[in-house]
Amino acid sequence: MRVEGHTVYLQGEITRENANTVLNELRNQTSRRARRQLSVLDLSQVTRLDSAGVGLVDLLGGGAFGRPLQVRGAQESVAEALELGKAQEGVYTETGKLPFIVRAGNALARTFAVVWDALLLGGEIFFWSMVGTLFPGGRRKGSATAEFVQTGVNAVPIVTMLALIIGVIIALQGVVQLEQFGGAELLADFSGFLSVVEFGPLVAAIIVAGRTGSAIASEVGTMNVTDELDALKSMGIRPIEYVIVPKFLAMTIGMPLLSAFAATVAMGGGVAVAYFYVGTPPASFVARSFEILAWTDGVMLIVKSVLFGWAIAVIGSYCGFTAYGGSSEVGRATTQSVVASISAIVMIDVVFSFVYIV
Repeated sequence: MRVEGHTVYLQGEITRENANTVLNELRNQTSRRARRQLSVLDLSQVTRLDSAGVGLVDLLGGGAFGRPLQVRGAQESVAEALELGKAQEGVYTETGKLPFIVRAGNALARTFAVVWDALLLGGEIFFWSMVGTLFPGGRRKGSATAEFVQTGVNAVPIVTMLALIIGVIIALQGVVQLEQFGGAELLADFSGFLSVVEFGPLVAAIIVAGRTGSAIASEVGTMNVTDELDALKSMGIRPIEYVIVPKFLAMTIGMPLLSAFAATVAMGGGVAVAYFYVGTPPASFVARSFEILAWTDGVMLIVKSVLFGWAIAVIGSYCGFTAYGGSSEVGRATTQSVVASISAIVMIDVVFSFVYIV
């Protein structure tokens, strides 16, 4: 048994005498992160399989290490053994036939493994970002600025449109409810607070997750599938420092600015509703909004936005690094990055909401 690149090569006879040994060798030769990057199980050099060997192949092919492997290259006799094993129910355990509690436990364990690997990758990105800030020789000159323009500046039009719409909706819904209690004059408190503390950062982060997070996953995934990342390693260039760090730095700077801009635009929507619906002068609305906002609200906006940006960059990079096999894997990574990024954004926002209450 040997591992080369993203492929596991099995050799000779795989029987009950050595199946467990082969599995242990695979565990010993690869780290958990490396096992999650494997994508192919090559059986071209396998001469015989018994039921234990079939079970081993099914175990690896079914994602025993967190990622299903594509089985290929089986000789005719080996392919017949695999088909016979699949036809005889109960000869080996298939993933779909496991009890529900076992499958749920496996899914939970895989989720924790993915989260842990993503956190490790985030730590590595953060480290090289700090190193790159002090010694920027490991990345292209001007790459962080170009990423900042792509991440922040180019997102301004869509952020402006959606933040304005969200601000108008918040104000309209708020004034309708406040009027029932004779509190329409409190619209500035309601709209200004929600725009700065909640919806400004949230709207900006969701837009960036769908726009930039997917782009990061697609770019890194394409480089991974086409072996460009391996080419960088062969030239002595760290892919994280060269490809990911500029995006991470751009997110760190761009997300707070974009969130503050979105909060301002959303507040502008509240100003319009207050002026045309309630008759509150814009100057009075703005003055009242700043009266009820504390400096801690601004700090929360900045910290929350930075964490949103880091989550988007790390998740997009992780999904891209785990894309192997072909163009379909790049599409899968892109979809996963958007879903996971938005989920992470919402969870971070919930945590900050509890912190604010406490």
